[in-house]
Amino acid sequence: MIFNNFNKNFIYATFANCLFFVNFSCFFLLPLFLDSNNYSKSDIGIVMSTFGFSSILLTPYTSTLIDKYGKKLLSLIALVIMIFSSLLFIFIISFEMILLLRILQGAAFSIFFNSSSAIASNSLDDKDKQFGLSLFSSFTIISYFLGPFFSEKIIIKFGYSEFFIYAAFFSCLSFALMFFIVDEKEDRDDRIETSSFFSTIKENKIFKILFANFLLASGFGVIMNFLSLFLKERDLSIGLFFVGYSIVVSLSRIFLSSRLSSKNLFNKILMMLTLFACAIFFVPYINNTFHIILFSVLFSLTYSLVYPLLSSIALKGKAKSLSGRIFGAINSSFSIGVNLMTFFFGFIAEVYGFNIMFKCASIIIFIGTLLLYVQEKRTIR
Repeated sequence: MIFNNFNKNFIYATFANCLFFVNFSCFFLLPLFLDSNNYSKSDIGIVMSTFGFSSILLTPYTSTLIDKYGKKLLSLIALVIMIFSSLLFIFIISFEMILLLRILQGAAFSIFFNSSSAIASNSLDDKDKQFGLSLFSSFTIISYFLGPFFSEKIIIKFGYSEFFIYAAFFSCLSFALMFFIVDEKEDRDDRIETSSFFSTIKENKIFKILFANFLLASGFGVIMNFLSLFLKERDLSIGLFFVGYSIVVSLSRIFLSSRLSSKNLFNKILMMLTLFACAIFFVPYINNTFHIILFSVLFSLTYSLVYPLLSSIALKGKAKSLSGRIFGAINSSFSIGVNLMTFFFGFIAEVYGFNIMFKCASIIIFIGTLLLYVQEKRTIR
């Protein structure tokens, strides 16, 4: 597949999604803001997980609205919500209001990411989805360099108000790009109801994909939400982790996804998840800058291809009017994994410390992957 084959909708959706994710990824450093305001580890876990709970609960409704009324309209609404909710952190420090803002951000994420992903997928032929969706998500990862890496510098040099303004600015740019998207008639289905979200999951038999995605997300969440605090306790900076993460994941998705054979693809994904669990197990042994860089590379290599490959498996051969709901299911499983497990791991960290928390996360992912492997072998037989 050559880059000239991408249509304008795919290009606009890809870059708009990247800019939105800069805003989103900046908030991986929100625990630093909360810690500076004397919130406990369990409070931080609750705040960070609240984002996902609103995203999860709203997805059956938002993904249906996306397929019913159009991806472009809903994405513009989501961007407005994200811009204002990001800026309001400048004026708010009360726990209840912070939770409300995280709920609004979760709603914006649910709407926008499902919309932009569906636009990108609908712009690709089935044979191009494995590489195209990997490319789409690789631009998402670039945002982690523009987001957390520079955000940490802004916080240190200027403060948190400037950090929140910086974060919101990128959603403003994304808003401008989304105006160039052209809605197509086959992307919508005016007759669908909210209940069709659940029937779509059942009829397309994608549970194993959703569970694998949940396992991936639980490891992603524990690293992204707690690694900054873990490294801070050891007088280390998280900036280099995000630099390595951005570079390795982006390059892997661009150059490796098209080379990977689609034969027995799910089993290859399970192997990646196993190595992903192993990488997380060794987080407690990080104690210098070299270890941070090494972990960043190992974590990123094992994580990079799982999400886009799972998405390509789920979407191949599906009608365009289903794309919003299928992406809604995929992203819901990811949100559940990130936020439910962040909530759970926050309490483990509070009681037993970060070392036990990271090892516990690794073991849970490994056991879940083993169960999927056993079930896959039974299905093949």
